[in-house]
Amino acid sequence: MRIRHKLLAALLATAVVTSAAVGIGSVRILHSAVGGRFAERIRSETALLAASAAVRVPPEDPETFARDAGRLLGVRVTLIGAGGGVVGDSAESEADLPAMENHLSRPEIVAAGRGGLGEATRVSRSTGIEYFYAARRVEGKGPAAFVRIALPTARVHEVESHYFWLVGAVTLGALLALTAIAYAVVRRLSGPIERMSRAADRTASGDLSSEVPYDGADELAHLAASINRMKRALVDKIAELDSERAVLRSVIAGMKEGLLLIGPDRRIELANDAFRQIFAVPFDPSGHLLAEAIRNPAVIRDLDRALGEGSEVIDLVLKAADSGRSFEVHVTPLPARPSGLPGGALVLFFDVTRLLALESVRRDFVADVSHELRTPLTSIRAFVETLLDGGIEDRENAARFLEIARRHTVRMEALIDDLTDLSLIETGSIELVREEVEAGELAREVVAEVSHRHASAGVTLEVDFPSPLRIEADRRRLTQILVNLVDNGIKFNRPGGSVRVRGRIENGRPTIVVEDTGTGIPSESLEKIFYRFYRVDKARSRDLGGTGLGLAIVKHLMRLHGGTVRAESELGHGSSFVLEFPPA
Repeated sequence: MRIRHKLLAALLATAVVTSAAVGIGSVRILHSAVGGRFAERIRSETALLAASAAVRVPPEDPETFARDAGRLLGVRVTLIGAGGGVVGDSAESEADLPAMENHLSRPEIVAAGRGGLGEATRVSRSTGIEYFYAARRVEGKGPAAFVRIALPTARVHEVESHYFWLVGAVTLGALLALTAIAYAVVRRLSGPIERMSRAADRTASGDLSSEVPYDGADELAHLAASINRMKRALVDKIAELDSERAVLRSVIAGMKEGLLLIGPDRRIELANDAFRQIFAVPFDPSGHLLAEAIRNPAVIRDLDRALGEGSEVIDLVLKAADSGRSFEVHVTPLPARPSGLPGGALVLFFDVTRLLALESVRRDFVADVSHELRTPLTSIRAFVETLLDGGIEDRENAARFLEIARRHTVRMEALIDDLTDLSLIETGSIELVREEVEAGELAREVVAEVSHRHASAGVTLEVDFPSPLRIEADRRRLTQILVNLVDNGIKFNRPGGSVRVRGRIENGRPTIVVEDTGTGIPSESLEKIFYRFYRVDKARSRDLGGTGLGLAIVKHLMRLHGGTVRAESELGHGSSFVLEFPPA
């Protein structure tokens, strides 16, 4: 029910109750006043009649006196003798008087006989009409001892009804007037409240620009102004919260870590895109149980443990399906909610694949370096100890031992140089000095340099470049790349074989290919040969003085140039290393 109707109903109920009380009181007062007025009139008239009857009623004609008096006064006049017989009645003929009952026992006559005046209300036995009777004793010696006036109560009721209807009309008019006044007052009072309610509804529906209209300086106007101020403050706060929420959504959406917000019922309340991508969840997991999105029991176990103990749980638990990625799971219980329910938990999935891979690389690197250094150091130590134990006296063997120790020392020096160079390349500590290099000319210089070192290998070196083939590169580092590849092509070739360095343009990219006629590389090793210390033939590689780092250096130097390197080989038919550079 609207407040207008409530106020109007309250005011109308008050008006009706008040009007009813006033009407009932007025009816009672009118009833008493009209009855009293008629009673006073009859008393006065009976007094006049009694006085008149004492001196004017002739003994022989009391009936005429009664009829004349009744006609003049408009009432029933009865003259009663001392014995109680009726000697005159304005309502009865003279012939009927003897048949009338004795009135000496009538209450009003009895009272008049005792006190001079008697009154009573009853139904007349002779006429069957209810009358109000007033009787007086007549002082004198005439035929009438008592004078009685009878007034029909219907006449009194008629007068009362007239006034009652008048009071009712006035009361009804007053009620209608009060209703109209109440409606106007209620409308005046409820209008601002209803406008406030409509403005609040518009605000709740999203219209934040509307304000509560008001005028005047009363309490409602002050209330409307306060509501407007409160609304503006709330709008500002909502805008601030929306801004913070947008920032939070952006942060969550931009996180590379998977994020889950779990409710107290173990259902997912929030999941970011990273989580869906990590676990390949094809649907929005919000509202679903955790077990429906992640089938890994370790995560559910960690969640139960965190909620049960109320402390953060960190665990390396899983690899994401089909990706081989490892994750560290952090489960943090959240504070209880205002409703008293548990707060749930925040679950974060940190990708530690790279860290684990780096750790594995570190372990492998330490193991590989230790292995590479152990062999020459063991040999050097053995030969030095032999010399110290007297072998130095054998000049022929001493010289041979020292030469072997020198060769191992040179190998360790080369290994350390390559390790240092590779470390600088990987950490970005070297800076390329780019310039336009004529690749064919540089290849011929490299071939000429390397051929002197391996003059006894019996391997033919060829250079085949279109002229000119210009590449934007660091000349020194490009030379290092080609030296490593040509040197490997000679070392791992067969006697009478060849190494060919070719240049061409493929798909707009300058390309250099170093191909040999060696034993080739197994297909399962084509990707691994670019790893540190990886050797297809470990014994031969060490015998040839290789460090196992040359191709790793080539791969990282090509990355610095923005290019790529790949190996193509067929076992027993030689190998090709393809260097692709960015378009000029």
